[in-house]
Formats: sequence, structure tokens, C-alpha cells
Amino acid sequence: MSARTPPLRSLHTFAVAARHGSFKHAADQLYVTPQAVSLQIKALEEQLGFALFERKPAGIALSAAGEQLLDYVERGIGLIERGIHDVQQRQQRRQLRISASPWFAVNCLLPEIGAFEQTHPDVDLLVSTSVRFPDFQQQRLDLAIQWGFGQWPFSRKQLLLTDDKLLVCAPSLLQGGKPLSKPEHLTGHRLLCTELSVELWRQLLNTLGVDALVERQVLPLDSHAGLVEAAVKGLGVALISVDEARQACREGRLVAPLGDQPISSLNPVLMPGYWLVVRDGAEREPLIGEFLDWMGGWLRQHPRATRVNLSEA
Repeated sequence: MSARTPPLRSLHTFAVAARHGSFKHAADQLYVTPQAVSLQIKALEEQLGFALFERKPAGIALSAAGEQLLDYVERGIGLIERGIHDVQQRQQRRQLRISASPWFAVNCLLPEIGAFEQTHPDVDLLVSTSVRFPDFQQQRLDLAIQWGFGQWPFSRKQLLLTDDKLLVCAPSLLQGGKPLSKPEHLTGHRLLCTELSVELWRQLLNTLGVDALVERQVLPLDSHAGLVEAAVKGLGVALISVDEARQACREGRLVAPLGDQPISSLNPVLMPGYWLVVRDGAEREPLIGEFLDWMGGWLRQHPRATRVNLSEA
């Protein structure tokens, strides 16, 4: 028996002939001659290695093997037909592909997205999350909202939310044998960070005039939650978002050993944030403008929001 899959046309012809119980009636539906149907069925049987029909003077009847195969073929054809229908329906809907940093997706975008879907029932919002900056071309993205410093080579990008940081550690770290009251003392401690904020430590230490081998001191963690947990357990010094860090200090879980001084007060360019990045060439697409207008409406209420019109991004 050949392992090659028979042509879909032959399988469809088989299903139509089985449904009608007649090569002639199948030919009428398929707009071919009965001889053409008979030849296709014969070729299909030769490829499969078994008979699909029993030929009788009064007509044709499915063989036992034919009955078994018909069930699979009809289900397969039905699945293809539903797939074609679904794709056709989707082509009539508008789609917007978005990638977002996990924190922004969970805390900002997803809680609000239901309102957009209610007012735009003809739009499919396809949201994915990514810690690293995504590949716009490979993922066919329309826009991204990513943590960083706006360093990406896109013409349309805008800072949405600031993410100022505060240097903190566990109280227990101050009770150890290594001092931590001056910037230069940081060379004696492990520097906790996420994968994307290694460079932030390097820039901060340069600003403080501290000569340190950042690569040897940093402990990159895979999530912000892991970073906070490691800091609370006294595993090192961390740069944590100001509001969260201050709350942890009030609760006694963390302390600010160098004072309550956000890194932006040392150098404004050190402050990262969540940036909107729009696909190049999307300036005239109405759906992107509608989404940005909608997002700007609720995002401007966020305490860390910048005051820029998103439609001008």
C-alpha cells in the first residue's frame, strides 16, 4: 500500500459517489462524465490497495472498507469547509496585533481590554507578552508596549509610563559584616536585577562614580516578582519601582540604605519606563488610531503616566 496521501479531489469524488450511491448522480453534481468519476474511483482504489465499492448490475454499494474510510473523509471535508468558513469570516474582521511587557499587560492593558472589545465588536485584539523587545516582522505586530529606555530603531515611539527606581535591600543585609552606607560600598554586595536592567545598574554605578565589575556582581532574575523576593530575603541590593519600594520600606520588609533618593534625581536619563512603539508605515491605519485614542483615555489617569497625546505618537 502506498503511504502517499490521495488527492483531495479524488477523496471528494469518492464521498459524493458514496452519498448518492451512483457514479452517474455523482457526475451530475460534479459536472463531469460518469466515466470520469469511475476512473477517479478506480485510480483511488489502486492507490489505497482496497476496493471502495462493490460493483453490481443494479449499481454500486460501499464495501466494508469504503464505509470505514467514508466516515474519515466526510469528517475531514467537513473540517476543511469549517476552516474555510472561519478564515473567510476572519478576513472580514479587523485585527490588531499587540505585544506588551508582562507587567503592563497584567496591570494596565488586560483589565481594560474588555471595554474596547465591547465598543469594537468587529475587531480581534491579539495580545502577546514578551520580556524582551519583540520581532515586529516575524510576529506581524502593529504595536508594542515595552519596558526600556526607548532605544529601539522605530520612528514612532513614546514614553507612556515612567518607572523610576529606588535602591533598596533587606534590613538583615545591613546587619552583616559588609557596610552599605556609601555608594562605594556597593562593590561589596550582589546586585539584583532582571535581565533587562543589567545595563541600568551599570549606568547608575557610573553616575555614582563607583568603579565596579557589574558582570561579576549582578544576579539576573527572570521576573520582577523574583527580584523583590530575592531582595526581601537579603540576597543582595535591588533597584525596585519607587512606589513598591517605599511601600515595602513602610512595612519594614526593605530599607533604602543610601536614602530615599530615586535614581531619576541623580540623573533623569537613568529612569526607564513603558514605551509605546508603533509599526513603521502604520501612520494612516484608522484602527491603530482608534486603539491609541481609547488607550490614551484611561491611561492618562495612571499616576505615572506622561502627558502626551498618543494619537501623535
